Amino acid sequence: MEHSVIPPDASAALYFLPGQYLFETFGENRQSLKALSSVQVTRAFRDLQTDTGWLDRRVLRYREAADGNAILSYLPAGVRTITVAFPGDRIETLTLPLPTLILLGKGRDYYLWASSRSKVSRNTRLAVAPLPNIGSGKICFGKNEVPDTHPSTISTVWKLIFDAPFNGDHSTGRCQTENDVRDLLEKLAADNVKKFPSPQLIMSSSTVEDAWASIVARTRYDSRF
Repeated sequence: MEHSVIPPDASAALYFLPGQYLFETFGENRQSLKALSSVQVTRAFRDLQTDTGWLDRRVLRYREAADGNAILSYLPAGVRTITVAFPGDRIETLTLPLPTLILLGKGRDYYLWASSRSKVSRNTRLAVAPLPNIGSGKICFGKNEVPDTHPSTISTVWKLIFDAPFNGDHSTGRCQTENDVRDLLEKLAADNVKKFPSPQLIMSSSTVEDAWASIVARTRYDSRF
């Protein structure tokens, strides 16, 4: 240890010795050395987590923790092409406008909501995503393999959302006027509508920050959507 070079801004160091660990803290006038067990070291790293806080681009927030990484991303409103499976084994490729979509991932679970706003912040109110295959916000990807949550995989998740066919699962209660949201999607495509009609959105009192707190930090919020 006497030959080691300690970075000038270091506040502590962990030494790996045969059969034991030593934890050293540095102060202005003193140094403290403490022996640690492997259990104590494991606990220290298990509880370690990082959180970016709120960002201002399409990845709004990212957090790493032992219980699973979490990420918050959004896709601005725009015209998208999706595949929809209708009753009677009818498959249609539809090009239609969708509202701003908000995606939250935790581990390998992903949740999707909509917003009537073009810009998304922690205070943005959430709406039911006007798409099938989303039960209480959680996306059902079927047999598709979903990657772990990470900024490097978020584009893959968005691609999975739009590439996988939407079917009749969780297709009710997704918009204001149609019992089956697939009927609304088909009408928007047939009428060549350029902008998703915001009055069709089923709004919630919960915000983006509420959803993050509930799913990531596990505090309660309005779960009606």
